[in-house]
Amino acid sequence: MAQRMHGLDESQSDLWVALTVFSQLFTPAMDARLREVGLTLFEYGALMSLSDAPDRALRISEMAERTYAPVPRLSKVVARLEGRGLVTRSVSTTDGRASLISLTASGRRVLLRAAQIQAAAAHYLVLDRISAGDAATLATILSPLVASLDTTGPLSDG
Repeated sequence: MAQRMHGLDESQSDLWVALTVFSQLFTPAMDARLREVGLTLFEYGALMSLSDAPDRALRISEMAERTYAPVPRLSKVVARLEGRGLVTRSVSTTDGRASLISLTASGRRVLLRAAQIQAAAAHYLVLDRISAGDAATLATILSPLVASLDTTGPLSDG
């Protein structure tokens, strides 16, 4: 596959290069598909964080945690989504200093279409290219790796 990396044997080097290249190619591939509904993969993740939240609303700091983004970056993304009518921003009833971001009906419609695009992309980019057994193995392998990078996230033990 690729040139051997220092400190890794050939199979380890092949794995590391494959993971690195896949991670670099995945976001642009998804961005291109989601462009159909006017979203980037990151914007889709931001909308998903709201969709999964109680009352489809979160403080911006909570959204930042769920999307692995710094608050300033997320604030800019929320402003764009708000400008397109996909989310609304209001003052939190529990903390007047905090903004509460809510998913709008229009945002839910766009999110539903984006979820369909993501499911098709999941098949095209990954699932149709490997066996069902390999998919299960890959999930088993990747889950603890993700959990080690996000010890409080959805794949963590805690």
